Amino acid sequence: MFSTLEHLKRRTPEGGINRRTYIQLLVDEYYETSNVEAHQQVTANLANFAYDPINWRFLQEAKAHELFYEILGEGIVDRLLVVHAIVGLTNISLDPGIAEYLVRSNGLKRLVELLEKYIADCEIVCNVLTCLTFLLNAERSQTLLRDQKLSSLLVRLRQNANPRISNLAVVLSEDLKQK
Repeated sequence: MFSTLEHLKRRTPEGGINRRTYIQLLVDEYYETSNVEAHQQVTANLANFAYDPINWRFLQEAKAHELFYEILGEGIVDRLLVVHAIVGLTNISLDPGIAEYLVRSNGLKRLVELLEKYIADCEIVCNVLTCLTFLLNAERSQTLLRDQKLSSLLVRLRQNANPRISNLAVVLSEDLKQK
């Protein structure tokens, strides 16, 4: 369910921490600890906040999108961190400012590399394909259209036995043809 500011105010107990502050504290906690389980918990919470557009501004102010992006580029071996990062990034990438950040930061290339690396992981693949679709619709350049690695991956993914993966690959392929 999407929230309104009034709804958030009603749900915040008197003397309780507001959403903006809480999200900033989560991002800070990620950087202040080296514990993988704590990182998983923080990124799961941040990814959950990314589902509701009312939180996007708070996430952007706390630079959660940069944290998600950083996790995807660090070669992290912890699957849950990667899942949380791509889920959070996919949801928040609908925000035009975040989409622009990803395109400017070479995020399209990073997403294609992630797709290639985790090609057998349905959850990661589906989120990467969805994120690429969102970014294609927001992007002004032709970067995705010229990416040969993505084209060859989409050919493979269109043939995938999992209908979620094959359908998303078809949608992205068709969107690429229409651009």
